Amino acid sequence: MPTALADAAMMDAVKVEPIGDFAADAGPDAEKPSADEEPCTDDAPRRGRPRSKKFDESILAATLELAGEVGIKGMSMDELAQRAGVSKATIYRRWPSKEILVLQALQSAMQPLDDVDTGGVVEDLRLCLGQMIARMSKKDRMNDVLPHLIEMATHDATLRSSVDDYVQNRRVPVLKVLERAIGRGELPADTDIELVLDALLGPLIYRRLLSGGVLDADFLDRLIVLVLPGR
Repeated sequence: MPTALADAAMMDAVKVEPIGDFAADAGPDAEKPSADEEPCTDDAPRRGRPRSKKFDESILAATLELAGEVGIKGMSMDELAQRAGVSKATIYRRWPSKEILVLQALQSAMQPLDDVDTGGVVEDLRLCLGQMIARMSKKDRMNDVLPHLIEMATHDATLRSSVDDYVQNRRVPVLKVLERAIGRGELPADTDIELVLDALLGPLIYRRLLSGGVLDADFLDRLIVLVLPGR
């Protein structure tokens, strides 16, 4: 599965016609593009006014707000356009599906985890993974969004690439912890970092999305000892 920023590149190649989940909202009488910007197509250079960053920001902010209140399935494009202060055509022109719009909104609001470097891999993992667990355990509707995106990604290659990109970015802080541990000699130079990452993060995702098991400090300590015994 590719890990490049495919969704960012894709945003510049969205056709004017709404597709995917947005098509049902558009209907035959969908609004015409506003005069504020020229439609962007795959086979022609941009002309006229450039795409408005202000519109992008207002749409993404409204998406986070609305998805957090009603979830993806409950999102109405009429309500989203009203909150963002744009026409529905402006939204259709930028994003080919509701899921990709929500995913980009998540990415735009994603706050990086604190970079931890205590000098020891076990304590670094406790702190780094502890931050992840704290965010995963928040009680809000946005925490229910990612499972829906993962489900839809099984049927949509473009969305799957974008979800993979999102997940890969979330792995970076743990990757840095492991790379520093190798540099300090705490882990062997030939450590399979990708496998260790999967072994550490997989149980968190499993408990969050499937089993509903407890995610706490005790679980985290036992997980680290299991994956990195003797440390």
